[in-house]
Amino acid sequence: MAKHIAIDLGASNGRVIVGDLSGFEVTNRFVTKSEILLKESHWDIIYIFSEIKKGIKEAFQRYGDQIVSIGVDTWGVDYGLLDEHGSLVAIPYHYRDLRSEGMIEEVTKKLGRDAIFERTGIAFQPFNTLYQLAAMQKLRPATFSVARHYLSLPDLINYWLTNVMVNEVTHASTTQLYNPNTKDWDWETIDALNFPRHIFGKLVLSGTIVGPLDAAVAQELHAPEHVVVVAGGTHDTASAVAAVPSASGEDFLYISSGTWSLLGVESKTPIVTPAALESGFTNEVAVNGNIRFLKNIMGMWIQQECVHYWEEQGESLSWAELDAETLECANYPGYIDPNDQRYLAQSTPQNLMVDRVVANCKELGFAPPKSKGEYMVAIYRGLAKAYAQAIMHLEQTTGKKYKSLYIIGGGCKNEILDQWSADETGLTVYAGPVEATALGNMLVQGVATGSIASLQEGRAQIIAHQKVTRFDPQ
Repeated sequence: MAKHIAIDLGASNGRVIVGDLSGFEVTNRFVTKSEILLKESHWDIIYIFSEIKKGIKEAFQRYGDQIVSIGVDTWGVDYGLLDEHGSLVAIPYHYRDLRSEGMIEEVTKKLGRDAIFERTGIAFQPFNTLYQLAAMQKLRPATFSVARHYLSLPDLINYWLTNVMVNEVTHASTTQLYNPNTKDWDWETIDALNFPRHIFGKLVLSGTIVGPLDAAVAQELHAPEHVVVVAGGTHDTASAVAAVPSASGEDFLYISSGTWSLLGVESKTPIVTPAALESGFTNEVAVNGNIRFLKNIMGMWIQQECVHYWEEQGESLSWAELDAETLECANYPGYIDPNDQRYLAQSTPQNLMVDRVVANCKELGFAPPKSKGEYMVAIYRGLAKAYAQAIMHLEQTTGKKYKSLYIIGGGCKNEILDQWSADETGLTVYAGPVEATALGNMLVQGVATGSIASLQEGRAQIIAHQKVTRFDPQ
């Protein structure tokens, strides 16, 4: 089979993976670095791109002419602004940067909350691209005025690889500046906020071939001439959902589990009812053109930040020991609310994640966790309860009942959370594949380059070759 390179960037780490749906290997794994510069949080995008190139070069050294394409996916909402020469006008901001605080209120006061939701279908989060750009227009007007092109982070990486600028639709749909009904930029919002129209470029569908590698880049990476870059599901959740191992025609619930937990279903059309708005659901585009109707729930980042703090204190931890201690503490009754806004901000010495967990438990009427196991119980049980509540709201909104839940992505390796999710929701949980995002990325590349006939054929290959574990409610 033809092989593909999937560049899969999460908010914590990135991977360059080469292979096909039957098997693959990682050629580079790295931290997706961010830096705080004078109180502003930015992605170290040059470092990230250098690590991407390192992984691509290694992939070509191992597989050479067998590789036919490259695809990039990242988390949503973040972007780069470029001048008329195609150079960045500023270092891309991290979505957790605080400059957009208060911008939801300013924008909705001017445009109306209901009207924005009816046009875009996107839930109101302070990190949405809409509010990031509004903050830049307000706080950095001179820099904003220089911008001639908007590119999401995966579009930016594709541009650096090919010297071709496009805006892929699954990522554009996360911005709250895209209209899923007209399938175009939401020009009404763009014009009302005096954002320059010319920065929002050509929209392309998932599976569009952007072009061959730029000649100089191909030479640097020792790449064959026939290799192309595909704009697949450039939003990582879109790629992950493409790899859900569901049967043909099945209505399925999914959670793409990683830094965030993205819980939802596929819908033929956007759902922009008052109930959807009130419940915090959002409408993003899937790789097949359908709508991913989902809710953003803070995920394993809460756990990761607690573990990171303990490690910084000099403690040596293994996941096996932490899991054992968690199960020993299962009778601890406390839990957190992962939808609480306190979990959005980055951890600092003055605002530690462990302290947020303690405060949240106290507010909900529980004794604070005292051991690492109790912290994990509070986090996992809180996530499972949030999943159950979101599914209840989803079923009320869609009028459908679901029997099973697919948990995909790195978080599905946590078997305690998988089981507790089954227990809280009353649904059979299917956990896996772990590398769903990279597999979905490669699946769309395969369809684009002709080695896979369809999305469903790719899902059938994933079912045949990838590990999926079943958890029944207890």
